[in-house]
Amino acid sequence: MVATVALAACSSAGSEEPTTTSVAPETTSTTVPATTTTLPPTTTTEASTSTTEDDPLAADGSGCMPGTAELPDGEWYGLVPAFDSLGISFDLACWFGGEAAIAAATEDEEESPPPNDYYVRNENEEIRILAVDPSVQVTWYPSGDPNDVVHGTFPEWTEYLEGNEFRLGIWVTIEGGQVTQIEEKWVP
Repeated sequence: MVATVALAACSSAGSEEPTTTSVAPETTSTTVPATTTTLPPTTTTEASTSTTEDDPLAADGSGCMPGTAELPDGEWYGLVPAFDSLGISFDLACWFGGEAAIAAATEDEEESPPPNDYYVRNENEEIRILAVDPSVQVTWYPSGDPNDVVHGTFPEWTEYLEGNEFRLGIWVTIEGGQVTQIEEKWVP
C-alpha cells in the first residue's frame, strides 16, 4: 500500500499549491490508510541586527528578538538571575532609549514618556545559559554611583555578585558563541 501525503508549498508568488508525495512503506504487513495533511506555511525569523542608527524606534544593541534559542554574535541586553564559574544564566530583554523608549512604553500602555528616558521590555521567559570566555573583562558599578566603576575579571565580578542582592541589567557581547565582554548598564 502507498500512503499519499499532500503538503502545502509556497510558490514565489506566495500562493499555496498542493504537492502530492507518494511514500512506499518499507516491508511491513500492516496496511496504512491514506492521509492528507495540510501544513500552514512556515516563516523563519532571522536574528534582529537592527540598531537605533537603522531604525530609531528599534531596541538598542542587536535587538531583542534573535529568532533562535541560541543568541547569535552581537550585543544583547538582559538580566542575570544566576551564574557559576563557567557562565551566566541570561534573561534577554529589550532596552529602548530616547524616542524608541517613548514608542515602546506607549505601545505597552506604560508610563510614557518613561522616567529617565529609557524603557525595558521583558516579555520572553526563556533563560539562556551563556558560556563566558575565561579572559572576559567585566565593567560594574559596586555602589550604584556612575563614578564608582570597576573593570575586572569574571571571577571578581561573580564574587561581587554573591554578596549583592541588587543587580543591574547587563550588556553582553557574544562572539563565536560565547560571551567576550560584560558591562553592567548603569541607570539613574
